[in-house]
Amino acid sequence: MCGISLIINKKNNPVEDSQLRNMNNMVIHRGPDDEGYYHGKNFAFGHRRLSIIDLSQAGHQPMVRDNYCINYNGEIYNYLELIQELTGLGHIFKSHTDTEILLPAYWEWGVKAFDKFNGMWAFMLYDASKQEIILCRDRFGVKPLYYTTVGDLFLAASEIKQFTAIAQFKPILNKEVTVNFLTNGWLNYSEETFFEGVCELRPGHYMIYDLKTHKIKINQWYNLRTAISDSKATEKEATQMVNNLLTDSINLRMRADVNVGSCLSGGIDSSSIVSIIHDKKFANKNFITITSCYKDKQYDEQEFSDAVSKQTGFTSVKVFPQLDQLLDHGQLDKMIYHHDQPFSGASHYSEFSVFDAARKNGVVVLLDGQGSDEYFCGYSEFFSTYTHALFSRGKFAKALQNLREKNNNGNMSIGQLVSAFLKEKYYHPLIKFIKRIISKKDFPWLNPAWEKMARKKVLTFPSNNIKELSIQEILHSSLPYQLHSADRSSMSFSLEVREPFMDYRLIEYVIGLPDAYKIKNGYSKYVLREAVTVLPEPVKSRSHKMGFVAPDKVWMLANKEKIRVQLEEAVQQTKIFSEDLLERFDLFTEGKRAYEPIYFRAISLNRFCKIFKMQLS
Repeated sequence: MCGISLIINKKNNPVEDSQLRNMNNMVIHRGPDDEGYYHGKNFAFGHRRLSIIDLSQAGHQPMVRDNYCINYNGEIYNYLELIQELTGLGHIFKSHTDTEILLPAYWEWGVKAFDKFNGMWAFMLYDASKQEIILCRDRFGVKPLYYTTVGDLFLAASEIKQFTAIAQFKPILNKEVTVNFLTNGWLNYSEETFFEGVCELRPGHYMIYDLKTHKIKINQWYNLRTAISDSKATEKEATQMVNNLLTDSINLRMRADVNVGSCLSGGIDSSSIVSIIHDKKFANKNFITITSCYKDKQYDEQEFSDAVSKQTGFTSVKVFPQLDQLLDHGQLDKMIYHHDQPFSGASHYSEFSVFDAARKNGVVVLLDGQGSDEYFCGYSEFFSTYTHALFSRGKFAKALQNLREKNNNGNMSIGQLVSAFLKEKYYHPLIKFIKRIISKKDFPWLNPAWEKMARKKVLTFPSNNIKELSIQEILHSSLPYQLHSADRSSMSFSLEVREPFMDYRLIEYVIGLPDAYKIKNGYSKYVLREAVTVLPEPVKSRSHKMGFVAPDKVWMLANKEKIRVQLEEAVQQTKIFSEDLLERFDLFTEGKRAYEPIYFRAISLNRFCKIFKMQLS
């Protein structure tokens, strides 16, 4: 796992070495093991290496072979199979790295090579024969890649902060992105970023930069919707296939020449990963798992993670995140700096603490469970969407049965479930509509100008069925944000995170399965629960998930004076918020209002603007 940099001089002058080195040095945390540079006539690559596969200098980058030069961040997990295929076609390899396969693969198949890769990546490939640079990102955007133009320079990099190393770069706040974050918590939902004029190359896309004309063309090489085929498999066949695909995905992601461990939340996803590793003997007893714990039992999952640890015998490391350190020890600012954007809640500190503990315990590659909820239907909105779809199709008996089964396996009565369903699908949209009719503010905690803009700019991602909801969450509303967070938090500790549930074969197959295979008997992720037969029973029968949680509400109430100071500063410094924000917070601390996510978002946004010296207009 690495950090990459690119500068192209559009006046066709040589790139200044100092500019490239300054960009590259901004991401030493992504690659502390080695650095490298490659200068062309009017462009230059910079690389920082975190050595994972073939730790020798044979893996040094940028890597040059014949007419190609590759500047690469990521892992192609099926590289051994591709080496065998390419060797059969006459290619000779000088290293044992996955990096080297990119060059003969591109020579052999061009952009069609991307379809053969199973992994996560962002790379820059120079084709001297065509005087082109290809920028490419993996199917789901596990690895980041950003680009912008500053004066006569075209820049691309792993992290936006690298652009701040160029003196002419001016950080200006993107208002539309900011509005959607504050109102709905949307993050990483499009090519736009919090920095005006800075874009991310979207997942499943590649860019061709013509070094002669300086024209850019962006193409989509992977389309999730067209890749999905509706399955006619029986439930038994589907269960076996899910088991096979997940097991193979985990096996591929265990390939490394450094220590590999795993997150273990006690939820179904990470527990499935760890249980399969143990059952298939993919690791020995020295395998380490890291669990985030809280003394407050309503936020703690030790009961379930302990069941997995007891069954596997793997070494269990537990961390207890101290939320007071977010403000008092500057951890919030550190996280925001590494994320290159604000974020919505303190749960990220749980994730941050887990990655810190992993690196301190000698782990360099950590498996994690991101992605499963978005297509195995783990989130509550999938249950509501499924129930709504049944009602819409006139399947009232099936819908009521769905509610009864949910009641039997959960801690909510049928009345509470029906009430929650009606509020989500009908009541809240109706109230929002009425507010607009009577011209009542939707977002009174914004100042008038921003509130007006919010009414026009706020995005929604409507979905009337589970399949479409999965696609929306994978492409826009959920997963891009989760992957961004995992990448940035892990790489801040020079740690590579791998997500077995992000294997494209598994995603495509499960989305194509019937809804009833995913939500059944009152359980979400039904087919996954059935497929992973080695799960401890307490985990398999869990009716709800936590993931990386943090007691935001409890933390704010315990530190209400400090939090209010931060909110006051957000109101005064950004000029985005109205005094209503403070009034609402006061009512919350007095027990007269419920907790609202806007409190953390406002603080996070203000800290972000200060850290990056953002111009607000």
